[in-house]
Amino acid sequence: MESSRGVSELRVSDDGLRAEAGECETLAGKLAGNSAPTPAVSTWLASASAVTVSNAGITAAGARCTFRMQATATNLAAAATGYTANEASSAAQLQGLARPTVC
Repeated sequence: MESSRGVSELRVSDDGLRAEAGECETLAGKLAGNSAPTPAVSTWLASASAVTVSNAGITAAGARCTFRMQATATNLAAAATGYTANEASSAAQLQGLARPTVC
């Protein structure tokens, strides 16, 4: 069935999944390399403890984002492996079917 807006098609390949996993790993590495900014001593800051709490929050958020990106990369790589195995299994099953006899 086709809508008047056209058809959207999802195309998946093991190479595409692996490429996306690599991109996620790269981004996770960049995220892991970031850190909270070093605060400058300033009179407008309410207290050093407020800055410390803020920096701890930034560091924790960065760690969570890094973990999620790494987990996504791992999941994409596993999906690529599963996709490849499924394609190989399906091809083997199709080859195992009896060939039709043509008279």
